[in-house]
Amino acid sequence: MCEDIEADCKRLEPAAIFGFDGQVSGGLQLHPDHKHLIFPLGNKLAVTNLTNNKQKFLCGHTNTISCLDISKSGKYLGSGQVSQRGFQAYTILWDWCKNEEITRHELHKERVQAVCFTSQDQFLVSLGGEDDGTLIIYDIEMKTPIIRTPAAKRTSGSPLTLLPFHRSSSIFIVAGDRHLRVWTIERESRKMQVLDASLGKIQRRFTGLRISEDDHILYAGTMSGDILKVRLNITCEKDCERDNQQAILLGCYARHNPRKPKGKDCEKYVNGVREVYIVGNGQLLIGAGDGSIELVEERNVVLKDYNSPTWPQFKSIKHTKVNGAVTSITKLSNSIFLIGTDNNEVYTLALPSFDLKLHKTCHKATVYDIVFPKDYPQVFATASYECIRIWSTTRLKEILRIMVYNFSAASIVFTNDGSSIISAWNDGVIRAFTPITGRLIFAIPNAHNKGCSAVTISSNGKVLVSGGMEGQVRVWKIEPHRQSLVGVLKEHSGNIASVDFNKFDTEVVSACSDGTCIIWDINRLTRKHVLYANTQFKCARYYPTGVQIIAAGTDRRISYWEVYDGTLAREVIGSPKGFINSLSLNQTGEYFISVSNDQTVKLWDYQQAVPLCCGYGHAAPVVSCRFSPCGKFFVTGSADGAVIIWDVPKEYWPKEKKAEDVISVKSEPTKRKPSKPKIENIEQAEPDKESRDLVCCECPPINMKYVPQINMAYGC
Repeated sequence: MCEDIEADCKRLEPAAIFGFDGQVSGGLQLHPDHKHLIFPLGNKLAVTNLTNNKQKFLCGHTNTISCLDISKSGKYLGSGQVSQRGFQAYTILWDWCKNEEITRHELHKERVQAVCFTSQDQFLVSLGGEDDGTLIIYDIEMKTPIIRTPAAKRTSGSPLTLLPFHRSSSIFIVAGDRHLRVWTIERESRKMQVLDASLGKIQRRFTGLRISEDDHILYAGTMSGDILKVRLNITCEKDCERDNQQAILLGCYARHNPRKPKGKDCEKYVNGVREVYIVGNGQLLIGAGDGSIELVEERNVVLKDYNSPTWPQFKSIKHTKVNGAVTSITKLSNSIFLIGTDNNEVYTLALPSFDLKLHKTCHKATVYDIVFPKDYPQVFATASYECIRIWSTTRLKEILRIMVYNFSAASIVFTNDGSSIISAWNDGVIRAFTPITGRLIFAIPNAHNKGCSAVTISSNGKVLVSGGMEGQVRVWKIEPHRQSLVGVLKEHSGNIASVDFNKFDTEVVSACSDGTCIIWDINRLTRKHVLYANTQFKCARYYPTGVQIIAAGTDRRISYWEVYDGTLAREVIGSPKGFINSLSLNQTGEYFISVSNDQTVKLWDYQQAVPLCCGYGHAAPVVSCRFSPCGKFFVTGSADGAVIIWDVPKEYWPKEKKAEDVISVKSEPTKRKPSKPKIENIEQAEPDKESRDLVCCECPPINMKYVPQINMAYGC
């Protein structure tokens, strides 16, 4: 029944997508047409048009994508995924022009470590993970696998990466832990020849590989922090009679520090060399595990009797640093490169000036909550692991980042005047920040014993209600220089999923995983009604007039409850497959949105309780959602850190009040009294200002020995 209704729904179109999976090594790639950027996003391949910034998805994987490659001609895409332990993992071949799957195979166990296309689009090579360790050669013309063989010797470690030759359609390189091998495909006999590189006594774990255009020199980055330069004695010409010979190590190089004496002037890259790119003119662009990016060239120096196997042969020309380990380096144009990091951020690097600019960013973990300021749709805030971020809906960029390391923000809320952001963290601390600079206003340590999970605040900003993992709902009185505990409401036996004030600030509804929602009288600090259901509640929201409550949970149902007596008024199936994680109503109460574990977003008619529109842009379970104050768009966040802004169809926009319904009173202008200095407010953020850069602020440490004060004069 629910699936039939969904088939008649209109399709929601995303207005903007903030998402990038930086954990995939080499996952950020530019299509040969130089107009499309391709990268993995959960279990989907995201294709971004760089001219109009529109995005589409290639769907077919059943789990997280682990590798990606584009053929040299741009006709094909290849991708692999991770699977559950004990199951086979898919490798999929895509048609670029039709944006559809050509074929797939599941011959690798648990993980596809890497994929690559040989030149001339003849073969797709896939490499299994640590539990598999095999090479699969897939013939694109015949559309069938033709060869399967172990990728490494038993005496060496796991293979990690693949790299094809530029000129030969049958030769590629496999590198990994303590081995570097050159493979040649013999299609007629369905066999393969392999040559191990001669590296002497040097043993490394190889990561980033890059071959020169003439296929003579290989630069291999290692986790030890140095780069191996290898001469490839491979004959790519068919008419040449000379056989392929073993690759020979020319040197093991690192950065030269001229300030140190000989023997100590060799500096390796911290956390390894993750990516290498041959710029030209003998220069290399190196990305390291600590975020360092350097443009280097080889020194014209002959080193003899050096006391280390790694020589200081690279001269640093320019240096910069990004946030996180470098996982991808892609050339966008002649002088501009794209740098991807494992913190899910993409930077543009201008090579002449070596200036960095943040191009794309998103959270690196689950987006737990989303909130808008009251009557101000120009910005919104998101809560995730280690940070709270404020985004501009006009510029479609991040404008503020508040960092609290090693902890997660479970819930956030703006005060009605927009002067602060109240946040609940899993370390048991409630923190309030300014919305422009991110400065800490106040903190309530030990607010909950096992961590805070939900928070809300009254319209006047004086009463704060929080929920904890231990099942308690606590009421706080907020004063300029004092935050005191008013009362503790102990009825729930599970973690509190959400808390919400009604229109009049007299009641709060708390949703809990124990299968109950409780309506509390905040003035008397007593329970009014208990809502029982055979589910673990994930969310409960008041209708704008305060007469009903809408709730959802793990039973995949959306339920309507009467506030007057706590009875169930209506119940509908909200999702055919996954849990419903969050709900949000617009300001008029005509429509609401629901998000669920099946990666779908739905817009509902509140009175008829039927879905009107469906959106399928997420690549992971959708965890949070929020309607904008204007009701013309809404924002959702998922478990992979992606944030999507969705446009609401025009026929579902809130009805604007007519001019004759608005009473206007004309009066003479009065002289204003001299006001006090303005307090920092979210409306001062100027989200439309192009010159405004991203502001990052780190939260100072909190004294966890502080015990919250108890206010005995509440309500007096």
